[in-house]
Parts: sequence; structure tokens; C-alpha cells
Amino acid sequence: MKNIAALFATALTVLSPSAAAQTDFPSKPIQVIVGFPAGGGTDILARVLAQEARKFLGGDIIVLNKPGATGTLAVTSVAAAPPDGYMLGVTASSSLTTAHFLQDVPADLLERTTALVAVGRLRNALLVKSDSPLHSVKDLIELARRNPGKVSIGTPGAGTKSGLVLQAIALQEKLEVSVVPFKGEAPGVTALLGGHITAATSTASTWERHVAAGTLRIIASMEEDRLDSDPNAPALMEQGLPYAVSLIFYAYGPKGLPAAVARRLVDAFAEATRAPAYRDMATKNAIDIRKPISGEALDRFLSEDRAKTGSMVSKLGIKKS
Repeated sequence: MKNIAALFATALTVLSPSAAAQTDFPSKPIQVIVGFPAGGGTDILARVLAQEARKFLGGDIIVLNKPGATGTLAVTSVAAAPPDGYMLGVTASSSLTTAHFLQDVPADLLERTTALVAVGRLRNALLVKSDSPLHSVKDLIELARRNPGKVSIGTPGAGTKSGLVLQAIALQEKLEVSVVPFKGEAPGVTALLGGHITAATSTASTWERHVAAGTLRIIASMEEDRLDSDPNAPALMEQGLPYAVSLIFYAYGPKGLPAAVARRLVDAFAEATRAPAYRDMATKNAIDIRKPISGEALDRFLSEDRAKTGSMVSKLGIKKS
């Protein structure tokens, strides 16, 4: 399978004017549901995306927040909406590929929705303090072997994909380590800076400024590929660990959207990601934007990510909370 970086480099087929003319969509305001509170990263992304997409659609787009159940409450609402394109959602992929393995939420949300277009991805890394003697995941593993139970690694929260990956590594390497779930990325990074934990995982929106300031150092990309901000830090897979945290944001709708409506939405959202305002938002929030993926490439990524996550959860023996 092509990795996610290659998928994001796959160009979309642009809708021709004649195909667009086959529908008068939209003839009324479109609602975009976000499964997280106002002011958060997903909400900010969705609002700028909607602001720019309406310029290409020629109709109004209203963003509404429906937080709950790790974003799946909003997805469930969209899945139950009429398939006419007037209720859509923007979400992190983990709401559909990870959440149901860990919580009592619907497991078939991918099958009940139509993935439209990916509009960005978060960049995950494993970090240590800049004065740490650890320079690779191998160093971290060797430290844990020498000091059973004394190595601690922070994650953004219980049930996050990065936490699952760390637990899978510990199981594979037969390590006794503490994977510590914090309430968000910032508290974990703060604990690392204070020397309270050995290492931490985080996305670039939190670690970028600390790496730039020289207070934190990346020892591994937790993606399938290396990070542009630190191309010298190898990915986990390059270090013999077959795991990755691939988290994207994407727009979706109910299952059964008419093909012409779906194509019009895909083109509008894809064009919106090229707008200066959207790119500025992405830069400020450390969201990686490449050429958006849609269609079979997007469906394949989501299905394979769900399967890999399910396999990890099964091996770890994790039960739903």
C-alpha cells in the first residue's frame, strides 16, 4: 500500500463545468457538524474550510458543534441524515477508525458514511528533552530494559492511537514501561519539560515551538514517513517497529450521496484547502496540507487504518471502557 504521504500527493480529478451543471446543489444552507467543542483544533479547521468552500459552492455553510463520545456523536448524526448533501461533517479519522474499539460507540460508521476528501493531517512524534542521553527509540528501549518499570512515556490521553502504538511496542519488546495518559497534549509536554517523564508523544501543534527553541528533541517520527521539520529523525518503521500513527482530518456525508453532489462537495473542499486563509490556519496549527485525497484512495486509507488499529487492540487485549 502507498503510505499516507504518497496518498496525499495523489491529485484529485477536477469536476468539469458540464458535470457541475447537472445539479443545482446547493439550493439552501449546508450544515457541517463538528464532534468537538467550539474553539478546538477540529472546530477551527472546519470553520475556515467552510468559509473558503462557500466561495466555490455559491451557498452558505453553517458549522455546528455536537461534542461527545470522542467525536462519534456528531458522526452518528450525520450518518442518520438524508443523503442530500445538506448535512455533512468534518472529523479526525480516529473517530471512525479507533474510537469504537475502545468505547461503546457504533462500529459501522465508515459503512454508514461517505468519505469525501481529506483536508489535512497531524504530524506525530516521540520526543525527549534536549539534554536527554536518548537519541533513538533503540536507546529508549535499552533504557527500559535496564530499568524495568522506571521509564514513563506520556500520551495525549487514554485510548489515543499514539498510546496504543506505545503499548504495542512495549508488548513486542517485552518491556515494563509506564504509558501515562494526560488530559491533552500540552500537559504531557509540560511534564516532559519538567523532567517528570522520560519521553512523550505529541502532534506538531504542541511540540513544534519547543523543538524550534531547542528544549525538546525528536527521536522518532510516529508517522509512516519522516517529518519535514526534522528529516534526520527516522520513522518507527525504519527502526524495526511496524507501527504508525496516521491521523487525518476529512469531510464526509451520509451514505448514498448522489454522485454529482458528492463530486461538487469534493471539489469545493479541495479548492478551499488551497486558499491562503486555509493554508495560514494550517501553518499556525501545524496541520500538514498536501494535495487532498478522495475516492478509493481515501476509502482504502480509512479501512486499512481501522483494520490495523483493531489488530493492535486485539493483541493488547484491551477491553472497551
